[in-house]
Amino acid sequence: MKVLLFSPDTFGYYKKIISVMESKGHSVDWINHIYVKSNFDRVRSRLMPSFTSKLAEKYFINEINWQGDYELIIVIKGEGLSECLLDKMKQSFSKAKFVYYLWDSLSNVKGARGKFKYFDAIKSFDRIDCQNIENLAYLPLFYSREYSRKENRAEDNNYSAAFVGTLHSNRFSDVLGMASLVEKNLNKPAFTFFYYPSKPVFKVLKVINKTFRKIPIEEVSFDKLSAQAVSGIMCDSEVIIDYGHPDQTGLTMRTIETLGINKKLITNNKLVMEEPFYKTENIFVIGHRSEQELAQFLASPYVPVSNDVYENYAIENWAERLIQC
Repeated sequence: MKVLLFSPDTFGYYKKIISVMESKGHSVDWINHIYVKSNFDRVRSRLMPSFTSKLAEKYFINEINWQGDYELIIVIKGEGLSECLLDKMKQSFSKAKFVYYLWDSLSNVKGARGKFKYFDAIKSFDRIDCQNIENLAYLPLFYSREYSRKENRAEDNNYSAAFVGTLHSNRFSDVLGMASLVEKNLNKPAFTFFYYPSKPVFKVLKVINKTFRKIPIEEVSFDKLSAQAVSGIMCDSEVIIDYGHPDQTGLTMRTIETLGINKKLITNNKLVMEEPFYKTENIFVIGHRSEQELAQFLASPYVPVSNDVYENYAIENWAERLIQC
């Protein structure tokens, strides 16, 4: 099958998706879902979408192979794709099936609902959005094979806890507070890595945003860690800390990757308790258990989930459900 894929380039996940699809015999053309030539463009496209809309339209017109005989067009998030462009694509690729996947909550993707009419199937990682919106099907995120099951011996881990993520809201102080508690309980250092895509924008936020004002710039990286580095750090940690965005209720990629490597998870997302892989021995939900219970949680061993449940969240199964929907 010939596939046209639009998606974010975040942490190289699109490469893993393409690799899996190609391993199944599909031919995949990929285009970034937003017009981006720099990290500054990336931030600007979110904060000032109207400013970049004309540039984006020209970018997509040039990037799309309009003679391509596509059978399936998959749009993941699709922030930069206008309704006008989607309409043109529907006319040009009239035989193709159009699939929309949201790996962000609808409240965080401007204009997403207006695009629904151009798609034959719509899926989301956000359970609440799927419960509230007709014809929106639930499909949680995935772990890729570098996050697949590995033998986990706690005494070999160098870190008590690990957090790797992008700065937003109160994430900096919340993560450091929890990391400190885990360090004290396990008597090992925690690893924390806070990323922001644009140094100039971060400097502006330090002036205009009270929360960002308190964050030391030396504690922030403006370069991403490689996927290999992230998986290595997570595998070298006893517990993974995950703080989702306050406006987002879907389970993060980090949550599913933690399942993949059979590690314990500390998260602020209570909806993880509705997943088949949820076990109180493995997942500590902030706000639902006490600090004393945290100590007990950290002292107890990890309890593996069944193989059927585990494999259900693998990237191969995720891609297949997206293609076959």
